[in-house]
Amino acid sequence: MGKLNLLVRLKVPDTVAASAYFALFDLLGHADLVSLNREELWRFSGDFDPTRLLTELLRRTSRFVNPSKHAHRTADSLSTLTPPRSDRGTPVGVLVSKRDDFTGRDAALYCRDTLGLTEIAEVRYSTLWTLRIEGDDPVDAARAMADCSARTPGLLANPHCEEFQIIDLCE
Repeated sequence: MGKLNLLVRLKVPDTVAASAYFALFDLLGHADLVSLNREELWRFSGDFDPTRLLTELLRRTSRFVNPSKHAHRTADSLSTLTPPRSDRGTPVGVLVSKRDDFTGRDAALYCRDTLGLTEIAEVRYSTLWTLRIEGDDPVDAARAMADCSARTPGLLANPHCEEFQIIDLCE
């Protein structure tokens, strides 16, 4: 069973991440937040060679990575994700996924039906927020910034349609 974790980020400044940082830091008072980055995470699973699948996807479609505006990287698993470089703060990942992953299901159908990549069994789509946090408990601070279900000043996950998990990032 093959797995490919494809992370995609913008080459230009990410205005969504900048707006989220402004809201968390300036409006919601999370003064321990040093930086905030956003990447799309596409998780492919099926009976394939990950290197060959990545080559095919990059060669045949710009649906996942548009070379004009995106940079990409891969990770063996969620436990081996590395954060963007920074001098300050402890990196903490917040992985936000829709409860009904229509984007992932649509991408799997596109790969199988349009591209003929029938070896792909499933595609999952998520957003990976990488927070750099200064303070005693960066994991708890990241959880507070993600969760807005109990009138907490969080922002990154909508409790009505999304779930999130905290990811340890390797430096």
